[in-house]
Amino acid sequence: MASEILNVYLHGMVELGASDLFLMAGAEPAFRVDGALTRGRLPLLTDAQMAECFDELLTPMAAERFAASPDVDLAYTLPGVGRYRVNLFMTQGRRALVARAIPLGAVEFGRLNLPASILRMAEKQSGIILVVGPTGCGKSTTLAAMIHHLNVTAAEHIVTIEDPIEFVHEDIKSLVHQRQVGFDTKDFATALRHVVRQDPDTILIGEMRDRDTMETAINAALTGHLVLSTLHTASVAQSIDRMLNYFDPGARPQVQADLAVTLVGIAAMRLLPRKDGGGRVPAVEVLTATPTVRRILAEGAWAELYDVMKRGKADGMQTMNQSLLGLANAGLVDPAVALRESPNREELKLNLQGMFTGIDSIDLRTEKRKEDERK
Repeated sequence: MASEILNVYLHGMVELGASDLFLMAGAEPAFRVDGALTRGRLPLLTDAQMAECFDELLTPMAAERFAASPDVDLAYTLPGVGRYRVNLFMTQGRRALVARAIPLGAVEFGRLNLPASILRMAEKQSGIILVVGPTGCGKSTTLAAMIHHLNVTAAEHIVTIEDPIEFVHEDIKSLVHQRQVGFDTKDFATALRHVVRQDPDTILIGEMRDRDTMETAINAALTGHLVLSTLHTASVAQSIDRMLNYFDPGARPQVQADLAVTLVGIAAMRLLPRKDGGGRVPAVEVLTATPTVRRILAEGAWAELYDVMKRGKADGMQTMNQSLLGLANAGLVDPAVALRESPNREELKLNLQGMFTGIDSIDLRTEKRKEDERK
């Protein structure tokens, strides 16, 4: 049984404090701890044992999907221990899986060390909110915290479409319906065709994967729904490019116009190791849809976004470099790590030395004068 074979390794994850487990038939198990891979002192699994795990984990619908294309995501709960997002796949003809630990219970936004402007996005009545970044950067956790915030503060109908369901939300003040692809619905496209007929106030789409998903999200936002989703992109600008590239060139002007109306904001995340070795901390680039940002989106003047974010502190915005600088100056992240993760290392190197040029210098002097006047 999967509960007998897999659970041994999941307990090993708990003992190591690991976020991920890597298993493959005939290979030494591996774990990811604070972002770094480590080998565990656990026995290798045979082909027969891995096949047994797969048989127990796959529902009939998921087994049909795996037979057609051997890559399937699903959720698995070990009672009293944790919940896991599991990806099953084949590599060189052998079965393999990766399990990601999902914290049990409600996710409180205040514990995530994220900018408050991200939570304020979730309080909008309609529009599109994107949380973007590489795998394992905290996108799902951030969205779960936003959904939990709505669940305890607003009487709404929240519908999520996920592959798989990661964080489980109990009804508190809101009514939450979570639909898992491959179990509650055939696929994203099927679920999305019907979601607006289910009278939702807020829709969470696990990931923007294609044009149909993006089109549905925009249309839902245009008709008064709040839509939350993710993209595997590295920055705010790259996210906007990705959304537009889902569409043919002839359709992009209309998409730009729709995004200018519907976008609430974008948070681009990375997780960095803490300087004190006590886990990881998020660095976040934030764009909020001010009138200036909406104009830029409508006109396609992407080059202006960076300066707008740099000067948008009052509106909850910041660049990745500003976030990294703040973490380094606070002693949370080693400056060498901040430089390694920076999209503009030369700029950050100067900032870490206390040097700012051009408009940055003017803004800093103005901000300091205002602080002195308040004192």
